[in-house]
Amino acid sequence: MKFLPYAVLVLLTACTTPYRPPQLTDANTTFPGLIDLAAQADGNAADVLLVHGICTHDASWVDEVVPQLTGALRDATTQSSRAAAGTAVQIVPSTVNTPAGQLRFDALIWSPRTNDLKRQLCYDQSGKSSLCSGAPPYPHTRARLNARFKDGLIDDCLPDALIYQGVARDTIQRRMREAVLQVMAGAQAQTPLVVIAHSMGSKILFDTLLRMTEEPAGSQAARMAQQAVDRMRFLVMAANQIPLLSLADQPLAATMAESPPDSLQLLLRKRRALAADRHLTLVAFTDPNDLLSYTLPPEKYAQQDGVTVYNILVSNAPTYLGLLERPDTAHLDYLSNPDVGRLIACGLPSSKLCK
Repeated sequence: MKFLPYAVLVLLTACTTPYRPPQLTDANTTFPGLIDLAAQADGNAADVLLVHGICTHDASWVDEVVPQLTGALRDATTQSSRAAAGTAVQIVPSTVNTPAGQLRFDALIWSPRTNDLKRQLCYDQSGKSSLCSGAPPYPHTRARLNARFKDGLIDDCLPDALIYQGVARDTIQRRMREAVLQVMAGAQAQTPLVVIAHSMGSKILFDTLLRMTEEPAGSQAARMAQQAVDRMRFLVMAANQIPLLSLADQPLAATMAESPPDSLQLLLRKRRALAADRHLTLVAFTDPNDLLSYTLPPEKYAQQDGVTVYNILVSNAPTYLGLLERPDTAHLDYLSNPDVGRLIACGLPSSKLCK
């Protein structure tokens, strides 16, 4: 036991965050932050669409994320509103006021759509989540870390991806379509739009918007989706999973060939020729130790004029002895990472409108 303090000391000194501060893969990376877009909105509120990723979420997620994304803004105050009614995907609005301008957030909470199916796995959880309260206890012993990751990543998070990639995809997209229509109903064509999507939430949103643009020309859905694509000025992807999830959209091939375009590529191609001030910057945040995330190849997504793609590497949690970063926090903690929050809020170089 006398060696325990020394072992703890060694472990702590071997604990590192290799991508803190964040590492830019392109030395010329530059992009506006939320505060810059609010200041450029000509007296209107800049719209911010938030979409969560895998794992069970509810409206409390918004109360955690919005302050993290706006904490670096000078003299910012947040006004929360009651969740909008009438859609299966919950819409949670909030407004952030700053001396430079206003940000209007709408968070789309799709997680409850998959809860009933995920409850089928509750019997397997060692430590019951709130979703599984009342389920019979798991009768067998697991190693502590195995139990943690089985309960969370495997029994709660991974099923979301499997459910969406299966027969429920159409239903989830239709429910997301209803929410997008409601959020975009009062949008003005000249108001900048920011999209901040985590993990699989980005694919659900892009798949849905693409499908809407392909509805009959002149229909409400097609018009609103096209307007959203054209208004988009800043697209943030945290924990990008599109390279992995898009494999499910492709047939088996006898030879290696160039992969077909995914929904984000197709959506970006639908951007119409716009003025120089309507440029879209796409920023992908990736923790290289996140087992479920991928960087975004710029050559695939910046082919469209007026689109620039940057990758930024971050550390969401400590790495121990150069061997392991906790897989759950590595994937789930992007939007609670203060480095990520500040870059989204203030841009690069950091806006003078920030603290």
